Amino acid sequence: MISQVKDHADSGRLTPYEMVFGEDRFSEQVFPAIAEEARRQLLDPWRRDQFARLESVGSLLLDVLPEGDEAAAVDQYFQILYHAYHFWNAGCPLYAVEKPVLRRLVESAPKLEGWRLQLPEPALYVELPRNLFWAEVTGGPPEPVEGLHLAREPEGTAEVDVLLVLGMRPERGGFSVAGLSLDPERALALEAPESFASDIPGAELAGLYSLRRFSEAAVLTMRLLWYVDTNPAALERVSVVELERRAPGHSQPTALGHVRVSLVERRRG
Repeated sequence: MISQVKDHADSGRLTPYEMVFGEDRFSEQVFPAIAEEARRQLLDPWRRDQFARLESVGSLLLDVLPEGDEAAAVDQYFQILYHAYHFWNAGCPLYAVEKPVLRRLVESAPKLEGWRLQLPEPALYVELPRNLFWAEVTGGPPEPVEGLHLAREPEGTAEVDVLLVLGMRPERGGFSVAGLSLDPERALALEAPESFASDIPGAELAGLYSLRRFSEAAVLTMRLLWYVDTNPAALERVSVVELERRAPGHSQPTALGHVRVSLVERRRG
């Protein structure tokens, strides 16, 4: 017998894609124009160097970049645009992972040997439970990890592009990002007893985890993808109508239908 442990509080929140690219002109004009230019110029938008050569990409970056921004900020905007474009092109697949799933994957490391890394879509966004994981960007204070953008070219390299989204909240009007390239074989060798331990005061009592190193983000991503791939009973499609019935006081919901990922318990009987 298989049963689900459900914890839906604050699940299905507004995504960073919607915060930055929520206007209709992006989905109806800007991103289709990028796709058309790539087709016309015979450039592969999956390759970052070729994506950067697209005139429509350069023009968009000039429009959104504040004047005088440093090279590091330009790179962050480029990473956001790269993942947002592929997220849009894949149909905006959103997976909202419930807290019990993450606690199980952190506290009881699954056996991944023999499993071949699979993405349910070429590009997707994984929403993490609010304030459960914390990380730092460029030496700044720890920020809560909102979610992960993942992208991998179909039939391409084994590596997965990962973009962590941190510190996203309405009053800020933005967020921080940190990118890494996930090599599945290397990630399998990164397990460490102290992984995910946080040095934030009171973190252990509050049940908080840390992604202080890129290796921890890589391990977490591998475990999440393994869970989604091997537990189809844990996946539940959620409509926008259901989100509109959310109780008052919760975060602004996403306008995207999505997949809720719950903890599956296997029992005899």
